[in-house]
Amino acid sequence: MINRTDLVLAAVLLAVCAGLYYVSGTFEEVSPLFAQDMPPERFPRMLLSIIVALSIALPFERWLRKEKGKVLDKARSRPIRSIVYVTAGFLVLVVSAIQWIGTFLVLVLVCIGLPLLWGERRLKILVPFVALFPAAVMLLFTKVLGVYFDPGAIGFEFF
Repeated sequence: MINRTDLVLAAVLLAVCAGLYYVSGTFEEVSPLFAQDMPPERFPRMLLSIIVALSIALPFERWLRKEKGKVLDKARSRPIRSIVYVTAGFLVLVVSAIQWIGTFLVLVLVCIGLPLLWGERRLKILVPFVALFPAAVMLLFTKVLGVYFDPGAIGFEFF
């Protein structure tokens, strides 16, 4: 009924969340990315609450999925494919460049890099995706939600 590996993973996640919950209470001011009428600990604690809820459900995933849950153990017995590590490395590299090239250019690089890395070669799909998705995301966050994104040292400010 309960997968022991998932139970251990859930316990680790809950311990990390508890530590981060404590740390979030020590924030003195709200990040400029968020509205000033929000206490500094609210947003991190909202994210932690979601992680806690998912962590609590994790050991019961097989039981909750009933017949489909039996496939989980079979899938977990296979080794992790190398593309997972390549993707993680690419994302770490690109996201670590935010301070230099800015959020918008990082988003564009991710929209170009991930599909190419995963084998997508159809330009009629890639070009509109790379042109429209980053712009739509930035418009949504900057104009609708009022979230500020750092343009980076060599990047540019979007709208």
